[in-house]
Amino acid sequence: MRRSTQSTFIACLVACGVIFGGGGSATAAEVDPRDGALAQFRENLTASSDIAAFDELTRDQRSRLSSYLLGEIDPFAELSSEVARTPSGPPTSVSAGGFELTLGTRDTAVPKVAASTGSTTPSGQVSTLAGSTRSVSRSSSFSFLGITISKTTVRVVYYYSGSRATGIASSSCKVDVNYDPFSTVTSEREGAWISSGKATAECKVVVVRGIFSSWGVITWSTKAALQFVTANGYGTVTAYGWR
Repeated sequence: MRRSTQSTFIACLVACGVIFGGGGSATAAEVDPRDGALAQFRENLTASSDIAAFDELTRDQRSRLSSYLLGEIDPFAELSSEVARTPSGPPTSVSAGGFELTLGTRDTAVPKVAASTGSTTPSGQVSTLAGSTRSVSRSSSFSFLGITISKTTVRVVYYYSGSRATGIASSSCKVDVNYDPFSTVTSEREGAWISSGKATAECKVVVVRGIFSSWGVITWSTKAALQFVTANGYGTVTAYGWR
């Protein structure tokens, strides 16, 4: 992790009352780190619906959310693993303990006209079509009782002929939002290819979390998963999710 990210995280821990400077007079009894973490998270929220949902949380629900923010539990890893284990394709959403991982639609089968023919794709394939392309994408959002925590999107633009995808025009990965004050989320292109007449794009999503221990040591936890989307020549998404 870059030093600037570490510094930002440590500053957030201090502001939230999780750690204190040697010359300060604050004590753990005076400042509850859970309250500080929740306050920082609420401050990051931008949608009025998320803010309203946060304000309606019960004491027990706030306690569970703060356990996630402070790194005591890791529901995202559990839910993404559950999606990856689904044999017949990912469900619309999976949830546990109030946390939910939702796989949704951004857009589907958007036809476009490429600027030229015979272009070379990022994967090295050369398209010899008339230039028609389709664009499909899928987003994935992680939330707690309806409150958005993070959201990422994978997109692929590809050439097609009839029912078959024939070449990759481009692919992209995006972190739409991340409201978790104690983590950084990045999404980078892992690859895009054509196989059996279908186009696939993969994004490597990496979550780096700072976890504070009761004895004053911060450890950095890094976890990664692949977010993907696959579509045929008609623009129909045939598979998507995490692996």
